Amino acid sequence: MGWGKRYPEEQLVARRALLSTAESASSALSSFVGWLLTVSGASFALLVANLDKIVPYVHLRSFKWALAWFAISMLLGLLSRWLGSMVTGALAATSAIENQAKAQDLLDRFNFLAFTKLFSSGLLPIYRCLAWRGYSLALHGNTISSIKPITYQSQAQALLTLGQLILLFIAVVVLAHGVKA
Repeated sequence: MGWGKRYPEEQLVARRALLSTAESASSALSSFVGWLLTVSGASFALLVANLDKIVPYVHLRSFKWALAWFAISMLLGLLSRWLGSMVTGALAATSAIENQAKAQDLLDRFNFLAFTKLFSSGLLPIYRCLAWRGYSLALHGNTISSIKPITYQSQAQALLTLGQLILLFIAVVVLAHGVKA
C-alpha cells in the first residue's frame, strides 16, 4: 500500500502545497526573466551597435567571448520563459479541473479514463505520455506523481534563470577582464 492510500488527507495537502509553490515561483520567475531578457538584450544590442568604439579599448578575443556568454544566457532566458508558460498553462488546467469537479460534485461519478482520453487527444505526444502516466499513477492512489511534471518544470525554470544570471555575470567579467590597460 502506497503513501497516497495510507494518508489521503496529507496527500491532498501536499498536492495543493506543491501546486501553490510552483504557481508562485513560476509567476515571479517569469516576470524577472522578462526584465532580465530585456536588459541583457538591450545591452547586447548596444555592444554590437558600438563595436567600432569598443574594440579599441577591449581585446577582441574577450569581446567575442563576452558576446558568446551573452547569447547563451539569452537562450537560457528564453528556455526559462518557455517553461514558465508551460507551468502556467498546466496550473490553469489543474485549477479548472478541480473547480469544475467541486462545483458540480463530479468526483463520485467522474470517469477519469474518459477524461484522460479526451484531454490527452489535444496534447503533443510527449505531454500525452505524461498525462497517461499521471492517470495510471492516480488509479493507484498516487495523485502527487501526476503533478510532478509541473513542479519539475517550475524547478527547472528556476535553475535556468540562475544559469542565465551566472552567464550574464561571466560575460561582464570577461568583458571587464579584456579591457586594455
